[in-house]
Amino acid sequence: MKKTKVAAKIVLFIIYILALAYLLFAAESFGRTGGYAGVNLIPFSEIHRYLTNIHTIGLMRVAINVLGNVVLFVPFGYALPSLFGAGRRRPVLYVFLCMLFSIMIELMQFVTNTGCCDVDDVLLNTLGGLCGYLVYAFLHKKGKRKR
Repeated sequence: MKKTKVAAKIVLFIIYILALAYLLFAAESFGRTGGYAGVNLIPFSEIHRYLTNIHTIGLMRVAINVLGNVVLFVPFGYALPSLFGAGRRRPVLYVFLCMLFSIMIELMQFVTNTGCCDVDDVLLNTLGGLCGYLVYAFLHKKGKRKR
């Protein structure tokens, strides 16, 4: 039974990574048609631009960009401790791995000219990974109390 559970977690994680790759590199509805879209290395500048210009950019586009970057990484932050176990010192490691994975995605977007290479995306993705880890920790702690 335990092997089946681990296999199911791995399959779900692979499906998540493939869906993430599609959304970040191929989904035309998210402007992934190619072409140089820019680089932002100034923390919080794009977030600030989106929030201060929400009336011209539109609430939906702001939500997709800001909240979407957080939500997309919640499963990643949840999956890491679920697959590899949650130790006392691992929360920092898991959040760091979320950040590294996000940096890798941003660099790949830069190299492939799909989307904007944006430090704000890294910050938001890392926040999403942290949220995913916190959900895992909350559910795991609650599950231990029941036993």
